[in-house]
Amino acid sequence: MSGEPAEPAEAPAAPRVLASVPWIVVLLGVGLIAGLLVIALLSLRGEERQPVPAPAPPMYLPTLGVDVPTTAPPTGGATGTPTGSATPSPSATASPSADASRSATPRPSTSTRAVARGAVTARYEATASDRDGFEARLTVVNGSGGGQSWEVHLLFTGNVKSIEASSTSGVSVSTQGSGVFVLRGTGPLPAGQTATVRMRFDRTGAGDEPGQCTVNGADCVIG
Repeated sequence: MSGEPAEPAEAPAAPRVLASVPWIVVLLGVGLIAGLLVIALLSLRGEERQPVPAPAPPMYLPTLGVDVPTTAPPTGGATGTPTGSATPSPSATASPSADASRSATPRPSTSTRAVARGAVTARYEATASDRDGFEARLTVVNGSGGGQSWEVHLLFTGNVKSIEASSTSGVSVSTQGSGVFVLRGTGPLPAGQTATVRMRFDRTGAGDEPGQCTVNGADCVIG
């Protein structure tokens, strides 16, 4: 036998297993408690989601009806006005005197105003033409019932330089710029009468009709 001490034998594994058993029990207990909490929460949610029962329908008790007459008795005696009939108001009825006054008052028609405005008419006609100028005739007619003054405006292009005019009833001539000539009667034209004006124009080029002709603001007849 040698003098060295003998090595201790290895400790058995069973005590180590027994030492870890309490922790396993603790873990199992915690898992059990967590499972119970989950089950309790699920049961509470299930109770909350249950539908609320609808309220019971109301109960109506029968009531005793009272017969009401469909037609109301007439008011105001036997000769009273029936109920529901409309009584004409004083404003809705037309006054015969007012209608008569409106119908008796004459109103000027549109045609009357047109005739009054165009009572004096005029017509321009070219009668002769040559190389240096042309001649024309202006006829003014008073179609109204009284004497009328008249004024004719003739607008030519710039090639018409001058005018000479004569009339048995009297006429005056003036110019308002290049090619614009104004002819006026020296006195009122009697009702139903005609004034004839003979004119001679000097020109350069061609053309013997005005671009515009008016008598007292209304258009003349050209041609």
